[in-house]
Amino acid sequence: MSVEIEKGVVDFDNNTAAWLENYKNALAKIKEWQEVADVARAHIEQSLGDAEVGMYQNRPVVRWSFIETRRFDVKRAKEILPAQVLDTLEVISNSRRFSIVEQDNE
Repeated sequence: MSVEIEKGVVDFDNNTAAWLENYKNALAKIKEWQEVADVARAHIEQSLGDAEVGMYQNRPVVRWSFIETRRFDVKRAKEILPAQVLDTLEVISNSRRFSIVEQDNE
């Protein structure tokens, strides 16, 4: 069982440490496979050129569609809107970020 050694700091037990290693190994495999996927996709996109549908044996196997999106330009809004309007529209949210602490190689 993990033990809290000070407020906000927990010393992991062996079971949790093993899960941490599994997590790090899985992330490494994901990164490796993401690189393979990126290279494969680049080849497919090159073959598609400007086409939106790729066919194989008379069947559609991939679509590369053009999509238009609209986003709110916060930087531009700050340039043209008064601060009081921006303050009224601002919403603060809280979340937690999960990250692995990299160990220095000494």
